[in-house]
Amino acid sequence: MMFPWQELIRLAIGGVVAAYFEPIFWMIIALVTYQYWQLQKSQKRMFGVCGFSLTQQVTLAVMLGSIGGMLGSFLLTVVGINVDQLGLAYIWPVAILLMAVNMRFLCFAYAGGLVALSKALIGWPAVDVSQVLVLVAVLHITESILIAISGYYGSMPVILRRGNGQLVGAFNLQNFWPLPLLLMSAVALPESKVPAGVLPMPDWWPLLPINMSLPEGHTWMYAMIPVVAALGYTDIAVASSPKMRRRNSAFHLAIYSIILLALALLSIHYKWLQVVAAMVSFLGHEMLIQLDSRRELEGIPRYVPPTEGLMVLDTVIDTPGPKAGIKSGDILLTLHGMTINRRDQLAEAISLAPNEFVIQMVRDGQKMEKKVKFSKGQRMLGVILVPEGNELYYVELTEDKFWLWEKVKKKWRNK
Repeated sequence: MMFPWQELIRLAIGGVVAAYFEPIFWMIIALVTYQYWQLQKSQKRMFGVCGFSLTQQVTLAVMLGSIGGMLGSFLLTVVGINVDQLGLAYIWPVAILLMAVNMRFLCFAYAGGLVALSKALIGWPAVDVSQVLVLVAVLHITESILIAISGYYGSMPVILRRGNGQLVGAFNLQNFWPLPLLLMSAVALPESKVPAGVLPMPDWWPLLPINMSLPEGHTWMYAMIPVVAALGYTDIAVASSPKMRRRNSAFHLAIYSIILLALALLSIHYKWLQVVAAMVSFLGHEMLIQLDSRRELEGIPRYVPPTEGLMVLDTVIDTPGPKAGIKSGDILLTLHGMTINRRDQLAEAISLAPNEFVIQMVRDGQKMEKKVKFSKGQRMLGVILVPEGNELYYVELTEDKFWLWEKVKKKWRNK
């Protein structure tokens, strides 16, 4: 029997559409809107202008979240996730407790991994280890795809103070997606009462067995339950452009997710792998974050003043600069023939330039020219420049420190 791909895709699409009529879906959208509004306020406080439209950000979040919901629902159905064996009543409290330590520990990779490890080692709580870890893997596969296709969206320019005191340009990468999902719930029905029109599935399905007792003369049937979740991504781009940073993060997250998925599926047949897979869930995720962050923060900063010209950190939406094609990372050399190596020179050139003029600039080592036209009644270019090093407002990253690790290091130093 062929796998009913088309029918499942239609179910996933229908589940997403149905989620639009759920109050919880709009509550999550309201939270997403609030998060982007806060980012907008922060950018205005730091630079005096905002580079993105709030409406556009929220619309993209809903569109991408819907795509992620369809993809996640399809993958969860293919592997045969059973919501009754996930133990969400245990995972959520653990996630909330971990969030009190660090906000990023709200991720199911930590809570789900710890709950699965507890079950594998001591037999409690009542969850299916493979089911929990497959859920974590599929959610992270979905997240990796959403990160990869987000591109520049959700990138807020910031002035960052590095550990050595240097002020550099950077991007705070934050994305939030409402995720409408369809999860399956197994129901035991008498074989004589199986309703007509049930979607037939091949013999190999589901990949995840139902570890519950089946009464004699009954068969397992699956009901689809709509669930609205949310995914979030937070990162910073210092040595890379936002697109490249997201691409690298998505690639590494996808590798982690595929490895975890393979281990979780193998642990169905090799029980000793349950402990390994559970530890990979949270330790692998933490190692991924630490290595990626260290590589980015210790790399050569990308957005610093060039030896000649002025580098653009970001542009302001609906202004002459971005309309003419000026992008983040471009180095402006001249404006209407006037050299611009300092901010005051740029301000003077803008005041003296005609309504239409040419900017000479460098992009990726190539010189080019862009024709710019001022908006009616408005004389501004619409670019945010990289910091010169004497700015009053900036952000400073605090180092991740964990009490137990710091205590171990202190005892080691005292020996």
